[in-house]
Formats: sequence, C-alpha cells, structure tokens
Amino acid sequence: MDQMADMAELSSAQIQANNAMNRMTHMMASSSRTMSVAQRNTLLTLEQFKQQNEEYAMSNGIYQDAIAQSTSAQVSDDAVHELLGKLADDAGVELSAELNSPKPVAAEPETTEPTAEEEDKLQQRLRALRA
Repeated sequence: MDQMADMAELSSAQIQANNAMNRMTHMMASSSRTMSVAQRNTLLTLEQFKQQNEEYAMSNGIYQDAIAQSTSAQVSDDAVHELLGKLADDAGVELSAELNSPKPVAAEPETTEPTAEEEDKLQQRLRALRA
C-alpha cells in the first residue's frame, strides 16, 4: 500500500510539474508576443522618424537652394558704388562731400525760467493737489 501511495504521490507531483510547465510556457509565449509587438512598433517608429528626417533634409535643401538662388546676386563693390554715385548725381547730392563732412551735434535746448504768472499757476496747482 505504501508503494501505491508513493506512486500516486509521484503521479500527482508529475501532474503538478507538468501544469506548472504549461503555465510557464503560456506566460513566456505571451511575453514573447508582447515583446515582438513592442519591437515591431519601435522599428516602425524608428523607420517613420528616419523617413521624416530624410524628408525634412530634402525639403530644407530645396528651400536653401531656392533662397540662395533668389537672393544672391553677384555684384561687385565697384558696380554698387557706381550705381550709388549715379543716384546721388541724379538727386544733386555730392556723396563724397556729405560722407566726409562731420555730423553736427544737436545742441541741448536752453531752459528758460518760468515767468511770474506761470510760477503763480504752478503754485496754485500744487496747493490744489496737496489739498
């Protein structure tokens, strides 16, 4: 009878071990599926980021080229000075004389003393404000 009880106990232990292994297998399969989904999402996100970055770089290059072509006019300094001279001649201005002349400094306005009448009005306003 002890042998029968030992066999039953052994069978029970094997069944419990098999059940535990099955549960562990299911848990690992579930975990593996979750990690696979997360990895696919991460790869998808990285691919989207890479694609957006490439699109940005391409559009940025296009904008920079367009701006460079539209705004960069290769004109020499001599041509600019000549054109400014012609414009100044048309306006009747001596450009070189005006550029070389010193700029006048604005004089400070002279302060005048208030008259007796203004002084009386100011005193009346001050009294009214204090009251």
